[in-house]
Amino acid sequence: MRAEVVIVGYRNADEIRACLLALGQSTFANAGIHICENGGDAAYAALLESLGAIAQPPTEAEPFARTTARHRTVLINGDRQVWLHRAAENLGYAGAINVCLGAIAADAAYDFVWILNPDTVPEPDALSALAAHQQAGGYGIVGSRLVLQGKGRIQLYGARWRPWIARGFNIGLGAPADAVPDVAAIEASMDYVAGAAMFVPRAFIEAVGGFDERYFLYYEETDWCFRRGTFRLGYAHDAVVHHAHGSTIGSSVVKRMRSPLSVYLDERNKLLFTRRYWRWHYPVVVVTTLLLLGQYLKAGAYRNFAVALSGWFAGIRGETGLPRRFRPSP
Repeated sequence: MRAEVVIVGYRNADEIRACLLALGQSTFANAGIHICENGGDAAYAALLESLGAIAQPPTEAEPFARTTARHRTVLINGDRQVWLHRAAENLGYAGAINVCLGAIAADAAYDFVWILNPDTVPEPDALSALAAHQQAGGYGIVGSRLVLQGKGRIQLYGARWRPWIARGFNIGLGAPADAVPDVAAIEASMDYVAGAAMFVPRAFIEAVGGFDERYFLYYEETDWCFRRGTFRLGYAHDAVVHHAHGSTIGSSVVKRMRSPLSVYLDERNKLLFTRRYWRWHYPVVVVTTLLLLGQYLKAGAYRNFAVALSGWFAGIRGETGLPRRFRPSP
C-alpha cells in the first residue's frame, strides 16, 4: 500500500518543516509527500531553504499544471520522497489541493491520500492507524483524533453540520486528549471530516473528483464530504494529530484576531454551501447568519464585523473564488 501526503503552504515554511519532521517518524513505510506553496516566489524559496537541514539537495523537475516550479527531494530522516510545487498564483486551498491530486494521479502509483494542514504534527502511528481503520470498514474518508497543540484537549473527533445556522459542531470539543469515546456513535453522528487531517482512498477521489475551487478557502472539505454519495465517513481514534488551530490562515477563535480574508470567506461560503445542499433552509439561514454577525460587535471586533458583513453580502450575490478586494495589486 502506498499513501501520498498532501500539504498546502502559504508563507509558513517553519510549520511545514515541523510537520515533515513528524512525518519522517511515521511507522507507515510507503509514503510520499506533496507540498504546494501558494505564497509566491519568496515563500517558495524560503520553503526550499528551510528543508536544507532535513532533506537532500533538491533536484528540479518539469513544472506540473498550474505551477511555475517543481522540485523533488528526499527527507534525511525517514527517507520520504517529497515533491514541492510552486503555484503560479494563489490558487486557494482547494486549488492547491487539486494541483497535488493531479500530480499524484499522473504518477498513478498510490492507494491513499492524506491531506494535512501544515500546522499539524502527526504522531508516528497515525498514518498506519488510519490505513488500518479505513481497510477494516471500507470508509470513504477517515478522520483523526485532532488534539489542540499544547493544550491536552480535543479539537474534534468528527463534525456535524447544523443547517439552520450554517455552522458546524465539533464532536468531542474540549474533552481530555486521552478520553476514550464511543467510535461507532461518533461515526453515526458525523457529517464531515475536518480538513486539517483527511485520509482518503483512491477509489473515493476517482469517483467523487477533487475539491470545488469556487470556495477558494473554507467549506471545500465539508463540500467534499457532502458529495460522497454512498461512501461512509470513519473516525480512527488511534490516529492522533496535534493541531495548532488557525495559525496558518488567521482563523483564530478570538474574533478581533482573525484575518480579514478568513472572516470574509467564512461568512460568504456559509451561504454558498447552504444554497447548494440546504436550499429549503436558505431563506432562514440568510437571516440567522446575519443576526449571528452580532457576535463580532459583542466581542468588540468592529473592523471584522464590517468585513463579515461584506462577506455575507458577497454570499447573497453568489460570489465565488478569490474576492477582488483580496487580490494582489498588478
